[in-house]
Amino acid sequence: MTRRVVHVSLCLALIVSVLLSACSKKDDGAAAGSPSASASAGASIKPSSSAAASPAPVVIDPFAKHNPPIAISTVRRIDASMKLPAGQTYEDNVWTKALASELGINVNVTWTADGSQYDNKLNVTIASGALPDLMRVNAAQLKQLIESNSLEDLTDVFNKYASPDTKKQYAVGDSIALKSAQVGGKLYAIPNTASAIAGAASPLVWVRSDWMKKLNLQPPKTMQDLLTIARAFTNNDPDGNGKKDTVGYAFTNNFLESGLGNLGFFNGYHAYPSIWVKDKTGKLVYGSTQPEMKKALQDLQQLYKDGAIDQEFTVKDGAKVIDMITAGQVGILTSAHYFGQFTHKLKVRDPNAEWTPYPLLSIDSEPAKVGLKSPALEYYVVRKGYKNPEAIVQMFNFYYKMTVGKDATQEAYDRFMYDKSDGSIQLWKFSPVSTNDATDEPFMQMVDAFDTKDPNKAVAMDAKTIYGNAMKAQAGENSLFGWTLYYPAWKIIKDVMDKKLTLNTAFYGAPTATMTDKNATLLKLEYETFTKIIMGAAPIEEFDKFVENWSKLGGDQITGEVNAWSKTQN
Repeated sequence: MTRRVVHVSLCLALIVSVLLSACSKKDDGAAAGSPSASASAGASIKPSSSAAASPAPVVIDPFAKHNPPIAISTVRRIDASMKLPAGQTYEDNVWTKALASELGINVNVTWTADGSQYDNKLNVTIASGALPDLMRVNAAQLKQLIESNSLEDLTDVFNKYASPDTKKQYAVGDSIALKSAQVGGKLYAIPNTASAIAGAASPLVWVRSDWMKKLNLQPPKTMQDLLTIARAFTNNDPDGNGKKDTVGYAFTNNFLESGLGNLGFFNGYHAYPSIWVKDKTGKLVYGSTQPEMKKALQDLQQLYKDGAIDQEFTVKDGAKVIDMITAGQVGILTSAHYFGQFTHKLKVRDPNAEWTPYPLLSIDSEPAKVGLKSPALEYYVVRKGYKNPEAIVQMFNFYYKMTVGKDATQEAYDRFMYDKSDGSIQLWKFSPVSTNDATDEPFMQMVDAFDTKDPNKAVAMDAKTIYGNAMKAQAGENSLFGWTLYYPAWKIIKDVMDKKLTLNTAFYGAPTATMTDKNATLLKLEYETFTKIIMGAAPIEEFDKFVENWSKLGGDQITGEVNAWSKTQN
């Protein structure tokens, strides 16, 4: 059970569809979804201005079975690490059987490719013009297919066939995921999504509260407080072993991306690396090049000089940082709501260890906001000319019905998402985005269950599992300690959402032409410069040179292209 729910609750591998993984590319962040809602509350796509007026729409059953059955061809990525339940194959499994029996949709896989080769093989297929009916593509491929007029316009079929659950998922965050798949008011893809807030790398500050108590430190209320605590955790022997072997603040070498990175630290300075934001004039600018970044880097540099940052962070990936947590060597990290999953072994080793989450801390009187990337990871598209484009929407409907709707029972969970006999998880990366909505999704059910001490409030499987394991941890099972941390984490996240303390990226379109050519070089320049500054290998003035070089090496061109795209969205 624990292994199963770790995948669900971490929002790193929510779910599961061997069938629709037919087009999957890679394991991206995912999150649990919400119960069904009324269709009127869901997302709809406005028709393009050229569309003719039409009579009142006919009510369509989003789960109507095709009779006679229809066929849809697709291509799929083979993940070597995926172990399917006994008797199932990538072409013949619980999902293919269910879609055939429930919806009359027969899925035919025309070719497969290893994960490292999928994009290349799909590019060859796109170049040949011999497209499958359904395929999963990245943003650049989506743009190419739209420009070559190779895709079906899904605007009408989404509006007509999307179920209330499906519409609800895509209405979240001002429908930003759907907007990323639109050109000229037409919808050309159904996005593969992840929850923005639940998948955000660092929306919370996590602190060893037992160390604070031992050193008589007050909970942090400002960024300055956090810096003071970090230095105390480094210098004042918080573990009481008489050795200077603790680190105040730790993060991975992938500090601009990882769930154990330090994006939350930057956000506390109102700096938003890796996303696009609007400046005071309304122009879109790249967050990593803005003045707020300089102050954040300067304070990180000083913290590193003081020894309060792990001196070896450049060689520490996520696994090594987790080892530090387990060994009781670190006192502060910025991370996601699932951080508790990294603390089980520590609690077994040291029963007195306690972690407490806090909201992002601000460097000034302005509240800190969590920077959010687009929830759209990749896209499912239908080739132009396919006779039943509604099939893709119906497949999404069925997925949400079985995983977040009224039919998301324990039996359905065991059937479609987890095989009890061999413990394998059927990964697909097709997840709801509704954890941006704190009104009724499973995590809020879990919070309600804790607040009322009523386990019956936890209806969804995720909520039941978290609550149940947390109760066991509170009864003394230290190996389940981390499950207790979801409750305080989501209390904070709900407050963040209620107060609208999030900032969505202002650019969510396909990569621009110059991004495609220059982004790898620019990202390398950014990472290397920031790393040198933090470590003191370059002075803080190097940031100004970075901004200048970034602009000259393609940044100015990208900024122009991004702003040209922005004008088309108004």
